[in-house]
Amino acid sequence: MKRHAFFLVAAFAMMAAQAQNTEPIRIQYNGNSAKVTVPADINDVTYTAKGANVTINSETTSTEYTYQVSGKASDGSLILNGSYKLTLQLAGIDLTNNHGGAAIDIECGKRIAVELVDGTVNRLADAETGSQKAALYFKGHPEFDGKGTLYVTGNAKHAISAKEYIELKKSTGIINILGAVSDGIHCGKGQENSEHNYFLMKGGVVNITHVGSDGVDSDDFGNIRIEGGAISINVNDDATGLKADSSITITDGVVTVSVTGNDSEGLRAHYATQIEGGKLNISVPGNGSKGIKGKQLTASSETVRDGGHVVVSGGEINIDVTGGNYTTEADGEADVSKCMGVSVDADFTQTGGALRITALGLDAYTYNVKGTETISGGTFELTRAPWTTNERRYEKDMTAFIAVTSDNVVIEDYSSLAIGAFIGSECVGYATFSKDAKGYGIMRIRSNASTDGDAITFRLYDYNSDLEYQLVPAQDVTFAGNGCVGSPDQPLLLNYVPANAIQNVYSELGDHIIYNLAGGKVEHITTPGIYIVDGKKIYIKSK
Repeated sequence: MKRHAFFLVAAFAMMAAQAQNTEPIRIQYNGNSAKVTVPADINDVTYTAKGANVTINSETTSTEYTYQVSGKASDGSLILNGSYKLTLQLAGIDLTNNHGGAAIDIECGKRIAVELVDGTVNRLADAETGSQKAALYFKGHPEFDGKGTLYVTGNAKHAISAKEYIELKKSTGIINILGAVSDGIHCGKGQENSEHNYFLMKGGVVNITHVGSDGVDSDDFGNIRIEGGAISINVNDDATGLKADSSITITDGVVTVSVTGNDSEGLRAHYATQIEGGKLNISVPGNGSKGIKGKQLTASSETVRDGGHVVVSGGEINIDVTGGNYTTEADGEADVSKCMGVSVDADFTQTGGALRITALGLDAYTYNVKGTETISGGTFELTRAPWTTNERRYEKDMTAFIAVTSDNVVIEDYSSLAIGAFIGSECVGYATFSKDAKGYGIMRIRSNASTDGDAITFRLYDYNSDLEYQLVPAQDVTFAGNGCVGSPDQPLLLNYVPANAIQNVYSELGDHIIYNLAGGKVEHITTPGIYIVDGKKIYIKSK
């Protein structure tokens, strides 16, 4: 038995040695030319080299060859044909194809191990002309690793594209998409229920900017799964940061998306968006855009139908919304799309994790769910205010625990109210209340050292009446870096006269409204500001 086991081990070792060739096939570019070096023991690989354009044909069906690419060419290319898996080493390559076609085109249709060689910087770009799908294209499914750095620019369509899945292993270095006419990273084959159609990120750093369409698009029944690493995406008009025909699942890692364009989305999945862990930071300054969109498709021609669900069971999600409405014309009628943190066509469920949405500006909204909304765990915090500010300008902050009162009764429903803190006319903080806030809210007030000791005033905005009021604090408040006012047990009380104290619009003068105040005289007001009527402070804004 021992002798048989020895021969089996030896046979497997010989088979492994045959399947993996240790000496790489080298392709080195040098200006207008390229040199290809094939080891002497490899007899099933041929090539042609015309200037800096290289075509390699591999006939192997059993050996995984390694192709090492290096050097620089301002107008060159690499096409690799075959039918067996291979390893592609990017070992300091700077390759631009200026005459048409991809910079590197791998046509083997199998698994391609892409190694970003440690310590190397690699740059790939394609031509603006040609029918190529990407600057770096794979007919099969690439798996990236290695601690090197890769820059890719897609001048014709995508930057990186694969016909099947794309995987980034934990050991992956840095991938920078500098621009693309269409998607930054695209994968998709068009097979229903295919397990080989996904974008999987286990590690590495990915930065995607200046793309004409989506940051990452897993098309045709495709999925996106983020399990680690850090990905940062900036998308423009009518585009999406992470877009999947089926599901987006995030279990770990850091996802940062800035939706600077109009009518765009940070994350969009046509079946389900599932946040189980990790940290998401989504900025939505684009008009009519959404931070997370659960999109339900119903047409019979669509790839995935009857979805549009969003599920949060873990992780930390921070969404900042500062955009306004986006209006288009359709059949002679105006179609208005609202800017929103989370928009769900089907059901929204939260069992854990933390979801915080801050919507600043009159036309910025927190969330909307068309289906069933179920929140049974985790943190769900909404902040909406008509005022905007740039928190990055400030160096210090203080905390205030507040409660708003009307006629000495604490308000419990803040769903239509916004509370802001001001130094002079500058907004320096907002109150944050849980979805069903009772008792008190938390306000972070931000400013700089030069404002220590400056008086802080408070305002309330009522979205139902579209009116703004000055709040009167129970004690004077001045800014103090790292300071604190109030506590959960004894919050700072802010009193205001509710909107129903104003019964009717009496008349109008210029752009300013004149109010008939309940139980008092008619006060003719021609300038917005704070007025005392029957001993009560009323804040009147412009019409």
